[in-house]
Amino acid sequence: ASAHDNQTLFDVGQYHHPVDTPMDDRVRGQNVAMDVTALSQGVPFFHAGVDMLRSKSFDRDSFNSGDWFNSLDFTYATTNWGNGVPVAEKNEAEWELMKPYLANPDLAPAMGDVEASVAHLREILEVRKSSALFRLQTEQDIVNRVAFHNTGPDQLPGLIVMSISDTVGDDLDAEADGMWTLFNPTDDDVAFTVADLIGTDVVLHPVLAGSVDPVVQTASFDEASGEFLVPARTTAVFVQLEPDTTAPEIDAELVPLEVMRRTGRFEVGYSCTDDRDPDPVAVAELNGIEVEDGTRVFLITTQHKQRHRWVKGVLFVWAPTFELTVTCTDETGNTATVTVEPEFRSRGPWHEGVLE
Repeated sequence: ASAHDNQTLFDVGQYHHPVDTPMDDRVRGQNVAMDVTALSQGVPFFHAGVDMLRSKSFDRDSFNSGDWFNSLDFTYATTNWGNGVPVAEKNEAEWELMKPYLANPDLAPAMGDVEASVAHLREILEVRKSSALFRLQTEQDIVNRVAFHNTGPDQLPGLIVMSISDTVGDDLDAEADGMWTLFNPTDDDVAFTVADLIGTDVVLHPVLAGSVDPVVQTASFDEASGEFLVPARTTAVFVQLEPDTTAPEIDAELVPLEVMRRTGRFEVGYSCTDDRDPDPVAVAELNGIEVEDGTRVFLITTQHKQRHRWVKGVLFVWAPTFELTVTCTDETGNTATVTVEPEFRSRGPWHEGVLE
């Protein structure tokens, strides 16, 4: 997007944006340009200070311009914008064009603008580092895996839609079947539909879901329609997750409250967690009797046929043996089951807690 030759990316943007474009939009536009470099295959090249909105006040060849135009301010307080017209040797012919821009206070970025841009590039580099799909090692791998989707005569102007597949060749990302990146440099929110993704688990990349930029957090994918929605001047990266084949994890126990040799008071405790589903469905039974997390039970060992009774919310069960069974199911149907037996004491009473 920029190099040490010619004007900096920020300076070029000052020319290209309409004069009344807010600084926030100028910064977001520059960020999208950086993103194309950061998320492309190969070794990305960044002009030093591009994330700091580096300016040379339109100098297109600053080799002999000194620190007045070339310095980098790592405090983010200044960017070298508006330091005066650049040296005459390579720039004098455009001085009259430059002067109104350089004198316009609305075109000077504030420290907060610089900080936002710096934070953005760090996040995008974190996205790049998160998956080997952004760092393919061979030309053939790039040919086989990378595709562009907003193409042809009916394409949406300005929008770039890039996918990187992990369903061909070696499995490079254990959590993803692919990455979808949408670069939207336009002034408007855009919607783009990929019919092949209907019914597929696609989520905003976790780095962006927790971004310091609240705008990118609103980027979304609708599983029912296969539609992506990306805000204006925003790059959104989505992870096409591998099919969920992992069952929930279960933690279950019969917590002893007052236990003797053949009888005991316990409290049912269980929980379910799942990497994909925040609310897996849990069902628990004690000897076939449905119970809930926190249910208190009084278990009495007997050789007779099982029977039970509820008394003021406490479940009394008489049976030869006891078993708590907890089953958890996630939204894709993966199921896990665990069983727990109570621990009675061989002699004398044993207390841990008080039954209220």
